[in-house]
Amino acid sequence: MLEVDEKIIADIGRGFSVPPQPSLLIELQQLMQAPEPDINLIATTISQDVAISATILKTVNSPVYGLARSISDIHRAARYIGIEGITLLVTNCLLRKSFDQNSCSITLEDFWNNANNIANTSVIIGKSLTQSVSKDRLFTLGLFHDCGIPVMASKYQDYADTYEHALNTPSETLTSIEDSVYQVNHATLGYYVASSWRLPRDICQLILCHHDRELLTTSRDQAQRFYFAILKMAENIVHNHQHFRDAPDWAYICDSVLAVLDLSDDKYQDLLEDCAEQQI
Repeated sequence: MLEVDEKIIADIGRGFSVPPQPSLLIELQQLMQAPEPDINLIATTISQDVAISATILKTVNSPVYGLARSISDIHRAARYIGIEGITLLVTNCLLRKSFDQNSCSITLEDFWNNANNIANTSVIIGKSLTQSVSKDRLFTLGLFHDCGIPVMASKYQDYADTYEHALNTPSETLTSIEDSVYQVNHATLGYYVASSWRLPRDICQLILCHHDRELLTTSRDQAQRFYFAILKMAENIVHNHQHFRDAPDWAYICDSVLAVLDLSDDKYQDLLEDCAEQQI
């Protein structure tokens, strides 16, 4: 399993512009630390931010959650998805809003649209499986697995060229190409951002490892392997729809992904078509 050296973390903190935690998230995390967190108080705190509340309600009422009836109140939404779920959604909303397009060399709207597609596709895959998975964690992982990319693009004006080169060089991982050019990679930066924002530890670790082509054969953590496999399948499905070819990592991990998820290639092709029909 990949680990991050503390010196690297310190260097990242000094050398990169990482968005700080907003006061709303800090307040929620303090409420979460209570022996018995009060979900009504948490919901009330969230409802004071009208924009965040509206975004959360839009997400909860989206096909991702598949509600029979729409929810129009943040308190009902909190009770429906639970304390962890509502806190993750707030984190998702706030982190997405925290990057500044003016200082970034990639188009953030395109980046977040792609991330949102991967997040939604991850949930669709999760729903199709017999194993129990957390929709909230799948969505959060899908949305933020690449959150180190806008951090890199805010520091390096040639980052888009490096990224394009990696897409056309599948023999090397994106992270290895970034390391050779910048001596740091977006997975390490993403781990730093996710840890700074106190995302769950297992999600932080998956962000760090999400380009490790050996993880499915070396990790002994069954849950980690399962969520990793869903993420990589979602990445590939979205990449196929956008570029009409597989993602660079897919050829190296596809057999292991299908084995971990206990899926046949025919079932994978069905998922590919289902996601296309839902305009993912």
